[in-house]
Amino acid sequence: MLRKGLGLDIGTTKTTICSIDDGVLLREPTVAAVDVDTDEVMEAGDAAIEMVNNSPDKMRLCWPVWDPVVKSAEVLAAILRIFFRRAIGRTLLRPQVMVAIPCDLTEAQSNAVEDAVLAAGASRVHLLEAPLCAALGVGLDFASPTGQMLVHIGASRTEAAMIFIGDMVTHVTVQTGGKHFDNAVIRYMRNKHKLYIGTRTAEQIKIRLTNLSSTHEEKKLDVKGRFVDTKVPRIVTLSSREMLGALRDPLSAVLDAIVSVVEQTGDDMRADIAKGGIVLTGGAVLTGMDQLLADVMGLRARVAANADTAAAEGAALALERLGK
Repeated sequence: MLRKGLGLDIGTTKTTICSIDDGVLLREPTVAAVDVDTDEVMEAGDAAIEMVNNSPDKMRLCWPVWDPVVKSAEVLAAILRIFFRRAIGRTLLRPQVMVAIPCDLTEAQSNAVEDAVLAAGASRVHLLEAPLCAALGVGLDFASPTGQMLVHIGASRTEAAMIFIGDMVTHVTVQTGGKHFDNAVIRYMRNKHKLYIGTRTAEQIKIRLTNLSSTHEEKKLDVKGRFVDTKVPRIVTLSSREMLGALRDPLSAVLDAIVSVVEQTGDDMRADIAKGGIVLTGGAVLTGMDQLLADVMGLRARVAANADTAAAEGAALALERLGK
């Protein structure tokens, strides 16, 4: 097999691997199944979750990336080694890899990511900011002398960027993303309905009920949890209308980041934003968020068709351009 060039997006909750020729090769949870006695990584991704579910006394889950510090470089390298093999098979020619990274990584954090990817089997590693990768992945024209705005919403952070001729002229990062949306739902259920729910339940509520569009059809969902006072199981009916209130704080943080970028942008580029709108990418983009931006800020916005995988796809494209 010829040496492959890979685009890699190591998310807090999901890792995506892409190539120019084959598109998305892998998208799985950034998690390992670790032997509780030996601390050896036995599996990664979806298979790791299944392994721990089948043997909870012998295995534990380890999520090595958070906000986005690499908590365990060895575990991350082991996960990526399994993912590379799963994505491209066994090959003597180690892949070159372009990694989409958050804009606010420190040098030490960037080095930790690079070392983990090299330890996983990459021959060479390049790093590029996630908003630029996502912009390439959705097809924004880097040769155009027109300002283009992109907002990338991941599990642990939101990055809003103004891009001009392939460079970020302004960008703002806030520590708010999909995990914070889930936590906001958990807090709302506890405070409003006196119900304890888990992260998985909160995520399902978010996915099934959240629609930020002002014209969406109202939905209802029965939610099961434990009553705060007695710990007795209880079911409450939740409406999609409540979600806007439940998510108010993290949504405000995202909107503030967007406003900050717009305010820091010159008049000409603000005119470009008004004309071209905002592109939304990332795995934590909420349903109706494009309509919310139109309602609240008066700006056109669109959710990219490949929002979940745009950063990894763009990283693969950036690597191909680097080789030319």
